[in-house]
Amino acid sequence: MNFFRLISFSAFLTLTLFASKVSFAETSLLGSEKNWKAYSTLKGKSKTCFITSEPIKTVGKFNKDNRGKPYVFVTNIKGGSTHEVSIKAGFNFKRNEDVIFDVDGKRTKLFPVDDRAWSESSKVDRFLVQSMRKGKLLKVTGTSTPGNKIVDTYSLIGFTKALRLIDKSCS
Repeated sequence: MNFFRLISFSAFLTLTLFASKVSFAETSLLGSEKNWKAYSTLKGKSKTCFITSEPIKTVGKFNKDNRGKPYVFVTNIKGGSTHEVSIKAGFNFKRNEDVIFDVDGKRTKLFPVDDRAWSESSKVDRFLVQSMRKGKLLKVTGTSTPGNKIVDTYSLIGFTKALRLIDKSCS
């Protein structure tokens, strides 16, 4: 994975999530499609759009009070990257353990850093998005720092329509 891509996207997500909680004027809801929500964020002249969803099911042994909210994202940066896939787990991943992104049995390994995970390239992102467009369920499997295996299942119903919203607004 491109190191600069990882750092810039990590900074973007942190700022986007922070901005969405602090200032609703900068982050706008573009629309909701079933289990997916589409947003745009304007920071100065830089516009970013993303879709996100929360799991419909979680399996694993962990303390629910110690876990943050998990999300899956697909992000477009106007004039920059498109369809960048990422995960926010709500817990820190165990080092040297794979994060598995599984769409209806098509498995791909993601690159974990702390509580987030990305694919290794834009080529892999394109494959993941194509799989998500055609798929029904996404399962993200990761191991937490204490060694607990956690599987989050996301519905892909509404994914394609939500993706069209950010493609129209930020491509």
